[in-house]
Amino acid sequence: MFTLLVKPRPKLSEKRPSLKALSDTHGGKYTVQSGIIPGETRDYWLIMESFHALPTGGMTRSAQIHRSWGMINQNREKTFRRLKVFSLVYLLEGEGLFSDERGKTDQPIRAGDLLCLFPDVGHVYCPLPGTRWNEINIEFSGPAFSAWTGTDLLDPAEPIRRLAPMDYWLGRFHESVLPLAKKGLEPALADTGRLIALIAEMCSTWIRPHSDHAMEWIHTARAWLIDLPTTVPLNLVEAAKALGLGEQAYRKKFKRLCGVSPTTFRSRHLIEQACHELCGTDRGIKDIAYSLGFRTEFYFFRRFRQITGLSPGEYRRRATQ
Repeated sequence: MFTLLVKPRPKLSEKRPSLKALSDTHGGKYTVQSGIIPGETRDYWLIMESFHALPTGGMTRSAQIHRSWGMINQNREKTFRRLKVFSLVYLLEGEGLFSDERGKTDQPIRAGDLLCLFPDVGHVYCPLPGTRWNEINIEFSGPAFSAWTGTDLLDPAEPIRRLAPMDYWLGRFHESVLPLAKKGLEPALADTGRLIALIAEMCSTWIRPHSDHAMEWIHTARAWLIDLPTTVPLNLVEAAKALGLGEQAYRKKFKRLCGVSPTTFRSRHLIEQACHELCGTDRGIKDIAYSLGFRTEFYFFRRFRQITGLSPGEYRRRATQ
């Protein structure tokens, strides 16, 4: 499959935090792996893995790999790999080639490219000979994601997409998976919602590529909502003013760039905080609701069930079993 011969590239630079440092901070499991290439190793951070799929679908595995050799064995053997799940592979450093059984042969790929892999579609990819690359990947499955397959969405005919700037999109990947890096947590519907929001944002970028300025704007807008104290109600007029826009223009721009409205983003963030409290503390549900700015326990229960599909009590019982 790979026929291009090139001179070995220099070693990848360490521009970002080491995977061990990220694992120490956020959780997951860090290992140094060997065996594929004699005498060489790769840094492997298994961020999360779950064998308990939600009925609607969700994330099953995510890892970030530095000095990866990709699918070098399959390439040597001239064989395709077929997954039973969807997978997104985002290249952070390096370059290589990609082939699949739908007609893509030795397609050049480089840092900033996203590989969209589909269930039962054979594929192979790896760095150029004599080189390595850095990547982050997410695997997921379920009917919630099948609806995102098609033209201008997750399209098997377009397995290679471009996402830039890289630091922004690496941050978005981390926002989707890092909440599940903590030991003992299993994916919930709120986690599926974060991944769907990421996919929606990516798809909108492919349809209408965003400028660096737009990426900076949505990063600032998201940060403003996240940093808003949980007990302070969201005021869209104030949020829009902070971003230099009128309310209507702010709401439209936020949804176009983020894939969801500011109100939905804020609600998901608060319920995500509630999930962490329910799993990691023995605080009462009413106390958690009030600390997150919900004025009544009834409203908290309703919003929690709308986003996760479970009541707070059911979520806590499942998470602690």
